[in-house]
Amino acid sequence: MKKGSLFILACIVALAACQDEADCTSVTTNFANLQFYELESGETDTAVVVNSIKPIDSDSILVSETTIIGTIQLPLNANEASTAFVFETEFGRDTLVLSYKVSTRLISEDCGLEVLFTELESIRNDFDSIRIVNDILVEDINEDIRIYN
Repeated sequence: MKKGSLFILACIVALAACQDEADCTSVTTNFANLQFYELESGETDTAVVVNSIKPIDSDSILVSETTIIGTIQLPLNANEASTAFVFETEFGRDTLVLSYKVSTRLISEDCGLEVLFTELESIRNDFDSIRIVNDILVEDINEDIRIYN
């Protein structure tokens, strides 16, 4: 009887171990990846002199001292339908206002909700040219916005 009980207990433990655990990995992000480009050549510009980048209506400062960059991640506010940024660069002062749709999706009962940012668009900008190349924010994509100067 003792061997039978141990066998049944071992089977229960083995079956429980075989059950798949919930995959709670989310591939969404609240960061819009921005890449600078040269207006005339269309080539990536990896040496833009940036003095500061600040979200409007926030105490945050993304870049606070003179830095040379080619890309930057812009954090979007999940509590609003748009986020505005002020750029102080070698080209002058530029404003970029991004709008987007925020929604949630259930990953699973065990994992909960994930926040989705979709329909990304520029509703105002002072740059020479801007192009949204990806309007759904996903971690695996490293370019969502192209800015031409």
